[in-house]
Amino acid sequence: MTTNGLVKFIAVGIVLLLVISVGGYFLYRPSTTTQPNQADINAIYQVVGEFGARLKDVGLSDPKQEDIITAVDFNLKRLITNRLYQEFVQDTSRIPGRAASSPWPEGIEIVSVQRLDNGSYTVVGNRIMMDSNELAHGGNAGETNITLTLKKVNGTWLIDDVVGETQPKA
Repeated sequence: MTTNGLVKFIAVGIVLLLVISVGGYFLYRPSTTTQPNQADINAIYQVVGEFGARLKDVGLSDPKQEDIITAVDFNLKRLITNRLYQEFVQDTSRIPGRAASSPWPEGIEIVSVQRLDNGSYTVVGNRIMMDSNELAHGGNAGETNITLTLKKVNGTWLIDDVVGETQPKA
């Protein structure tokens, strides 16, 4: 083997060793993201469940704005962040409450829970609508999509954002 061939062989060997080393590093490096804590997931399910159950008690058709805010204070305030509460106070159309006497929101069925990079969670679900006929005979009066963002505030999971449809899908 000539000197030139030996240099090429060593260079290819070094490059191959570097490629294997870098690939191994990325393949086996420890994960920098933490797995969701089961206690957090349970708390999030509890907050979303209670929020969904209380929506029917927040009547949005009341002509007095202060009565709507009083209903939010009594039913939702302890489940939402101050930021979201201020948004609800400034624009009551953002509140996913009871728009009419029937159908009304009965609860939220969670479809998925996803952890975000900053330690908050996004919950995608369906707001289950109910009326007296479905209540008596089973089923529901439609569903609306709802997406909630939750974040931990002073050790408690609270809803920080709500995005969703207002009219039920049959």
